Order: sequence, then structure tokens, then C-alpha cells
Amino acid sequence: MLSIQQVCVQYQQKRVLNDITLNFNPGEFVVIIGPNGAGKSSLLRAIAGIVPIVQGGITWCGRSISAFSAQQRAQHIAVVPQTVVMPAGFRVREVVGMARYAFHPWYRSLTHKDNEIVDYALMQSGMREYANIPADQLSGGEQQRVAFARALAQQPHVLLLDETTAHLDLHHQQAILRCARELTHCGVLVIAAMHDINLAASIANHVVLLQHGNVLQSGAPSTVLTQDILQSVYRTELATIARADADIPFFMVQP
Repeated sequence: MLSIQQVCVQYQQKRVLNDITLNFNPGEFVVIIGPNGAGKSSLLRAIAGIVPIVQGGITWCGRSISAFSAQQRAQHIAVVPQTVVMPAGFRVREVVGMARYAFHPWYRSLTHKDNEIVDYALMQSGMREYANIPADQLSGGEQQRVAFARALAQQPHVLLLDETTAHLDLHHQQAILRCARELTHCGVLVIAAMHDINLAASIANHVVLLQHGNVLQSGAPSTVLTQDILQSVYRTELATIARADADIPFFMVQP
């Protein structure tokens, strides 16, 4: 279990997360939604151990995240950030292969097993044909897919996606989310920050709604993604279209 207990995060004097308490189980697909500045990315960074926690704590399988070394965290948690910067001078395959340094020193060559894992990650992300292209010469969406492949190559127990599909076309957006969903069937906990409410409704089995750094709602999509709650939080009128294949309607902003 990933347990977040009374966590507070602040940047300088600004508090961005207030007393967050959440529990997630392996195999869940959790989507975090909320307006701009609600604290979605900050929560993911806290889970990843990237930002310091000023109060409370986060544990994975009973062990505090803060007790993990950077290498140990990389063996359990992978992050696909919102903004991706590819290292200059490295081909796509080399960038994805860097993920394997979580398991052995950087100066050692990749093993046959490592290369098989890298091949699988490139295939799943649709980047196999780009393997020998310099990563920093790719488009923004392609670089995002490289970052996803690198995260897959870590073989994480927890996969954190920060607006990973925001810059992807519909085909690759669907492919990335399908791959992430398949990982949950293998026991991986996937936590994704999203702005697209309809996408969250279609992929998540647990939704967390943040507002001003607080958990406003947390639970099954059908209980969190309601017209009244969303209109109140996003301060906008929403129209709904009933869907025959789901209990949750399709939401649209009123013109």
C-alpha cells in the first residue's frame, strides 16, 4: 500500500498541500484532477520524493519514502514529468536504457535482460523506429513518449504520470493509457494527474479531486465526477451527455 498521512508541502512560505491523507493499493489506476494550482503536480512530486515534506509522511509497503536512497526510489517509483528535457547527444535507445542504472552502476554495460526490457519499453511506447535518432531532436510529443518508455524500463511498482498525454495525438494518447492500464493488471499502482475529466472517467477506478491544496473528494469516479461537484470546483457551467456504456456522463463546458 502507498500511504499518505497528513502530508503538507510548501515552497518557501507558500503552502501548496494541506494535511493530505490518502491510501492507494497496488493495481489501482488513480487519477488526480483539480483546477490549475490545486496541487496535483506537487502531490506527485511528494510521492516521488522530489520535494521535501514539511509535515506528515509517505510510506510504500510500510517503509518511509524518505528512507529510500535515490537509487532505491528509482527501483520502486518511476515518474513521467509534465515537462520533459532530453539530454543532448544521446539516442532514444540510450536515454531509455538509462532507466536500468537504477539496478546496477552506470559504468556497467547493459545485460541481455536489460536490452530486452528496453526493447519492450520502446515497442510499448511506439518509439522503436526512433531508437537510433538523437532524443533531443524529437518533437515535444515524441519526447514525452521517450520519457514514458524510460519509465517503463524501470519496471516500477508505482508509476506517476504528470499530464503525460497532454501533448500527444489521440492515437498515442490512447496507446499510452492502454499500456498504463495493462500495468495495473500486473499489480502496478498508476497515479496520473489530468485536466481531462472525461478521460479520467474512462480510465480511472479511483479519482482524487484537489482544490487549493486540499482533498475535496476521493473515491470511485461515479461519486466524485458529478455535475454539481465539478461545477462548484471549476466555477463553470457544464452540460452533460448520457452514455450508454457508462454511469458517468460526458461533460462539456457550456458555450
